[in-house]
This record gives sequence, C-alpha cells and structure tokens, in this order.
Amino acid sequence: MIRPPLANLFAVHDDDPAMLDEMMLDLQRSAEFAHVWRPAPGWVAATAPLPGGESDGDMAHRHQLAFAEGRDVLVERSGKDPAVRFREIVELADFNPDRLASLPGDFGFIRFRADGDATVVRSCGGLVPFYLKQSGHRFVIATRLGDFVRYLPDAPCLDPLVNAIWASSWPMMLDGRTFLDGVTILGRGHFARREKTGRMLVGRYWNPRPKRIPYPTPALAREHAERLRTLLIEKLRRDLDPEDGNLLTLSGGVDSSSLAALAAGVVGRKVWTWSLLPRKERQDLVQHEMSFIEPLAQQYGFARRWEIHVHERLMFDLWQAAPPIVFHVVHPALCSLPAVMREAPVRVLFGGEFADVVCGSAFTVPDWVEQTPLWRLMLDFKPQSAYLRTAARWARHRLASFRGRPALPFPQELLGIDLTTKKPLDLFHPAVREEYLTWWERKRKELRGDTAPLRHLAIRSATQDAFIPMNWEACSALGIRRSFPFFNREALELAFECHPTELYGPGTKKLLRAALHNDVPSRNLYRKDKGRRDNAGVKSMQSLQEPLPDEPLPQELEGVLSPEWFSNPPKEVGYWPFRCLTRLLIFVDSLRARRQEREDGKVYKD
Repeated sequence: MIRPPLANLFAVHDDDPAMLDEMMLDLQRSAEFAHVWRPAPGWVAATAPLPGGESDGDMAHRHQLAFAEGRDVLVERSGKDPAVRFREIVELADFNPDRLASLPGDFGFIRFRADGDATVVRSCGGLVPFYLKQSGHRFVIATRLGDFVRYLPDAPCLDPLVNAIWASSWPMMLDGRTFLDGVTILGRGHFARREKTGRMLVGRYWNPRPKRIPYPTPALAREHAERLRTLLIEKLRRDLDPEDGNLLTLSGGVDSSSLAALAAGVVGRKVWTWSLLPRKERQDLVQHEMSFIEPLAQQYGFARRWEIHVHERLMFDLWQAAPPIVFHVVHPALCSLPAVMREAPVRVLFGGEFADVVCGSAFTVPDWVEQTPLWRLMLDFKPQSAYLRTAARWARHRLASFRGRPALPFPQELLGIDLTTKKPLDLFHPAVREEYLTWWERKRKELRGDTAPLRHLAIRSATQDAFIPMNWEACSALGIRRSFPFFNREALELAFECHPTELYGPGTKKLLRAALHNDVPSRNLYRKDKGRRDNAGVKSMQSLQEPLPDEPLPQELEGVLSPEWFSNPPKEVGYWPFRCLTRLLIFVDSLRARRQEREDGKVYKD
C-alpha cells in the first residue's frame, strides 16, 4: 500500500556551472538520492523518498516543485485536477507566500523558478526540517544537516552555543541556529525566498495564536473534545502502516496509553511497543509501571515488545548505539532504534510527545492563571487540598508575572551548574555561558512584553523546532517514518482555540480525558501519577567519578569548552560533566565520519 509521501531534499544554487556539474556528479555517485536533476537555471536538486511512498513525479517537476511532505494532502486529496492544483501552489509560492496557510494540512516543499530564485516552505507541524546556508554566491537547502558536511567543499565549523546546550541534553536551537555555524533552520509555518539579488527573505505564513480566548460554553468544550478525538484517529489512520511495524513509545501514562488504545482498538493497526522502565533492583517501581502497561498489552495484543531498564550507564550505552548522524541524538527511543531494527523492521515510530502541552498539564498553569480571574477561581474553589494547591499555584504565578518574572521553559543556569549536584560547573567556555544568559534575559523580556493570549503555549510550542528535527533525522536515516499525533497543524490550531480551563484547573489532561473517555481503559486514562521516580538511582549518579581519555580533546571543541578544560582536562570528572563531554565527542565523531565520506567519494578540485 502506498504511504504518505515523505522525502529528504538537497538543493544548491551556484553561479559557477562547473561547480554545479561536479555537484550533480557527486550526488549521483553517492547513491544516497533516488533522483538528481536540474530544476531551474543555476540549480541542482536531489530527492530521497522514504520507503513506501511515491516520488513527486514528472508533473511536479514540470512545475519546478520538490516536496518533502504533504504532496498527497495538497494534490491527490484535493479533488482538483493535479495540473490545476500545482498551478495554484506555484502562484501562491511565487506571488503570495504569506497566504500559504489557505492550503490545507502540513506541507513542505521547494519551488524553483526560471530566473534562479526559489521559495522554501516548511510545514506548520514541521515534521521535515529545512536547513539553509548562504555563502557568497552559493545558496544551499537541505533537510539533513549531514548533507552540508558531505557535499559542500568548505569545511564545517561548530556553533559553540548550540552544541553546549545540546551537550546539556536540552534540545533547543536558539534563534534558528544549528550545530553548524552559518547553517540556520527555517521555522515551522515559515517560508524563505532566495531572490535574484542573492538576498534571502524569511516570512511567516501561519500563526495560530488568537487575539482573544472566549470562556468556553459546555457545547464548545464538547466540540473541542470531539475534534481532538477525530484528528487523533485520522492522524493515526494516515500515518501508521496498515500491515505492521508500528512502534509506540509506551510508558503506561495517559498519553501513550491513549494512543495504544486508539491505534490498536479503534483504528485497528498492529502495534509494537518500546518502554523505558525503572532499575531492575527496584521491583516495586517496575511492577507499578507494568501494572499500567501489561493490561494494555493483554487487551490489545501487542505482537512485539521491547523493555529497557534504567541503569547508571544506560544513556552512555544508548548514545553510542544511536544512528550515526550529524545531530545530537538524545532521545532514548531514537538511540534504541538500530538495535530494534536488527530484530524487526520498524516502519513507523509514534508516541504521545507534546500531549502535555496540547491537552493540559503543569505547563498549562501560567496560561490558565492569566486567563482565570480571581472571581472565577473563587467560584470553582472548594475546601479540598487539591483546590488549595491549585489556588496556591494561581497566586504564585500571578505574583511572578506582576514582578516581571514570568516562567520560561528553559533554566537560566543551564550551562553554569552541574544539573545532578547543583554545584557550579566550569566546563563550558565563559563566552558561551555569557551568550546564553544574554539570550535567556532577552527571551524573558520578550515574554514579559507579550500581551497576546496563550503566550506560554506559544513559547513551548516554539521550542519544539529542535526536538522534531532530531526525530526526523534519526528516523529517516533508518528509513523509518515519524508520527506526532499530538503535534501537527490541526492539533496546534485546536490547542490555540481552547481556553486553558478546557485543559487544566483543577486537574490535568481535561481535554484528552473528555475526548477519549469511551475509548481508553479508565485506569490508564485517569492515572493520577506521572510514574514513580527512582530517586535512589539519581543520587547514586551524583557520586560517580569517570576517567577521561588520556589524549587531546578534538580541536572542534575549542570554542565550546573553557580554555582550562580544553588545554588541560582533569583526569576524572563527575557524572554530569562526563555526560556533557561524551555527547560532544560523539557529535564530533559523527561530523568527522560524514566528512570522510566526502573525501572517499570526492569529485571536486577544492
């Protein structure tokens, strides 16, 4: 069965015809792309479709279009003649890119033009990232960072700040910056246009934030809940493979349990599961988590299951086993995929990521406070401890907002302390730490001055511009499709239409529970805890001392690490600095390996 078309793209514009000829030959010889062609004067483009989906075809190429995602929604499902639909897409991209939101669904594509210009469009949900680099007369577009390293003649340099942040296992790309200096990522719901002058203009075509949020009537709240159920079912039906190979990251929590019940019970797909469990020594914690997972497995008959237990060196082992791509892969399930693939052919990876943001959690509290006046809080107030805690939260956030200190979803001290011991950390370069603090203060000032509704939902959804590309890069490298049922255009538009009281207050996941109360086993859907944490395991990691290799650190890390660390690293370090340094070393190794592929297949005369 044909699956929704998804593809990696790579395109280069250059004024030098000889360079383009060599580039085209290199792309063809690499065998990494199914099709390499000249879409317009001055351009070379290449596409690598994911397994199971059809390529764009001649008609798309005649309209000088290359799709990364969404072609089926825009064209095949539009009900219009394909030639007419392609012309509509071309006209919007060429003349009115700020009106692209009038087209349905999530879509990402490049539109090349005969005069050498081009427009790049990233989807609202952002499943497939678009990276951009402009260097003199050369303009490069790619959906994988590693392709800049493999196919461009100039040697890559690291962005110290972004790499330091990811070494701390905090997935953020600040202001569109990436791990590679000079390479930026296009924001979700944005377009970029290369013009004849060589300038690159970036604009936004989609913004789901409302100007006001009405307090919901019971009828409107029911409509939103029904809409959530419908879009989740439609998303699962479209994304999951009808035959097999659908791997769910299942924790037994509300979100992943809901997807298990919908995917296997309502949509009727075969589901496999991957679960991360507490240490084997803590059988009380393991049994508690399994008491939510095992009944689902019995009811829905998961054909294959993978269960991994936490231990002190788990993350180090997983990072070493992750797909070897030019990206910091920090998600445990992504790191496990190569091993899982050796046992079974995974076709789709899906999970409940972002349901906390979309359906209501502690993350919703700041917006709930701002949209809930005191008189309405008092109407809902009851003399119970849960309500007392809710009122205390309301007061605490009101006070922080009044004092001009709204909560940000990333820590101020991220690069300056050991996150296990909470002691000062001098691992990172002082200039990097200072740059982060300056950025953090600027972000808090921007949030303080943001007067539109749902400002905290907006900033939390914006931070996913890093997590989603990590998933795309890791999965597409293995030929696996990635599905985010809770993070796509339709889900985000619904979240921005809901008043925070539909999601939270008092209690969490109100929208999800209202939507799926007839579909999901009640014990899972109304689970109160978020999983019992192994605090003893965390404390044991704080005392670890790890030896460092007796060899110089890679030159690429000179601007990332402090001069003292870089020139004279200690013989052994604690758990957190060792963890950060391990991440950096793995990334440098992947960068060098990808660059070596260029040297091995080199056709340029640099």
